[in-house]
Amino acid sequence: MDIIQRNFLRLLKCGAFEQREQIEPMSAWKWNRLFQLSQMHDVTPWCFDGIKMCGDDFFLKIRPDQMQLWQEAADNADKEIPQEEEQYLTNPLLNHKLQQLIGQQHDSPTLQLLLNIIRLARFILTQGINMRHLVELGIYLRTTKDQIDYQQLTEWIKKLHMSKIVKLEAALLIHLFNFKPEEIPFTETAVSKSTISVADDILNTSSEQAAEWYFTQGKNVFVSATNSGAMMWHVRHSAKYMSYYPSEAVTNFFANFAHSLSHIEE
Repeated sequence: MDIIQRNFLRLLKCGAFEQREQIEPMSAWKWNRLFQLSQMHDVTPWCFDGIKMCGDDFFLKIRPDQMQLWQEAADNADKEIPQEEEQYLTNPLLNHKLQQLIGQQHDSPTLQLLLNIIRLARFILTQGINMRHLVELGIYLRTTKDQIDYQQLTEWIKKLHMSKIVKLEAALLIHLFNFKPEEIPFTETAVSKSTISVADDILNTSSEQAAEWYFTQGKNVFVSATNSGAMMWHVRHSAKYMSYYPSEAVTNFFANFAHSLSHIEE
């Protein structure tokens, strides 16, 4: 993890979770790269909150024009956690169980936490981990901790066969944001080499490749990829994370493949 990524996490921990750590000195170019990283992960408002909270840090030296850029980006961004977003699973059997839970529980805090977990899990399988979803999961977990039925949540996680990917999400909260295991009582977890490897992927990989992964039809009638590199990245990515949620990963991959075919011109 380089200095840009370390400062990025420090600002994010400060702005989102009020965990202040000393900033390392950086050049204007590196501060610009950090800004780009915050934009890529859609966490600019929290990073900017971190900058303001660390304003008296001796090594936090940001030029006025860059501060204005941060201010404008933060003002135009949204850090509200969406609660109305519809969640689903591509595995028909698992999705049937999920929709039953949603119909029975409606808007309970425990259900909302489960939906945040699922949203992050599906993003992991499709594009890699977007830091915003992980931050939102952590914020929701801390702000509603006294309202959660952890025994019920644990049963739902087992019912949806999500135990392994939930352990990964919990380990990332511990590794990146200093959560304590007792704050995540619905799963047993520990930071491992695989967790650190996934964390490195978060900070090193843009979701642009995944967004470009779709197909169009060429003049020769055969279907070809508009970005073969992006397609191969998606295949490798799906294979890498399949073991974390195998019952959903396979159907998720083919669902995305089928969605890409919708771009074919008739």
